[in-house]
Amino acid sequence: MEDSGSSLQHSGHMPADVTQTIISRALPYAPIGISRVRSTRRNSGRTDPYEREPSYLVVLQLRPFGEQNLWVGGRTAPHVPFDRGSLAIYDLERNWVADLIGEYDCMQFYIPHSALDETANDLGIRTVQRLHCPPHLAVPDPMVHHLSQALLPALAHPEQASTLFVDHMALALRAHLVQSYGGVQVPARRVQQGLAPWQERRAKELILTHLDGEISLETLARECQLSRAHFAKAFRVSMGMPPHRWMVLQRVELAKRYLVGGAMALGAIALACGFADQSHFARTFGRVVGIAPSIWRRLNH
Repeated sequence: MEDSGSSLQHSGHMPADVTQTIISRALPYAPIGISRVRSTRRNSGRTDPYEREPSYLVVLQLRPFGEQNLWVGGRTAPHVPFDRGSLAIYDLERNWVADLIGEYDCMQFYIPHSALDETANDLGIRTVQRLHCPPHLAVPDPMVHHLSQALLPALAHPEQASTLFVDHMALALRAHLVQSYGGVQVPARRVQQGLAPWQERRAKELILTHLDGEISLETLARECQLSRAHFAKAFRVSMGMPPHRWMVLQRVELAKRYLVGGAMALGAIALACGFADQSHFARTFGRVVGIAPSIWRRLNH
């Protein structure tokens, strides 16, 4: 994951106290920018000008927000107060300006048109002409709210966020946006089949050789000769969980072997198993196993 000074960090145009950004490159030519933007100050002022482009800014409020003035193309734009979990979509080919009066805390997803085209191709539907949910039609969106909550730890600690996890979240987000706001009908699909034996072997092999998480969903899907969406669904059918979750469990299982095998330091085990550091290892191990790795080692020696 990395920060970006380009439009991928569109939230940079906002006068925020805190901005956290990660990038999903599940689509190599259409990366997605994911940001959390917060301000505990009132009267932050107007957003900065930006270059108009064929992209969208999807905004999900993490707390209620209602105090702002909004313009588009130099004219006053209608909007409604945003409840926690409400979503609005801003077409960046238009000139939006906001005067931010109240405190705010929101997620922002930068979605280029090319990402929508790739997603439509993955879903086997016609090209999406536009996403539609402007600020005067803001609606509760539990799906995007749930995805946002899942992404908050990755935004707070980007060094601990695996490429595979962020790509999986971005893939789910794009599919949801296309189906819910793209004005297209997604055909009913047959019951999803799992991976073929050779595909499962190849996927596992690749994940096990990249336990640091720095392998993309795009790479796994390509190696299995599937689209990203098809691979993600087929992997879940075969393994009962998404690829990033299976990867985390393999890290923990490898860590157990090191813990039982000798007196290797916890920090060294963390790095050997693909964790960012010892604290990341301890938190993840505790969440999966239920006890700290040091305690597990004492109980299993």
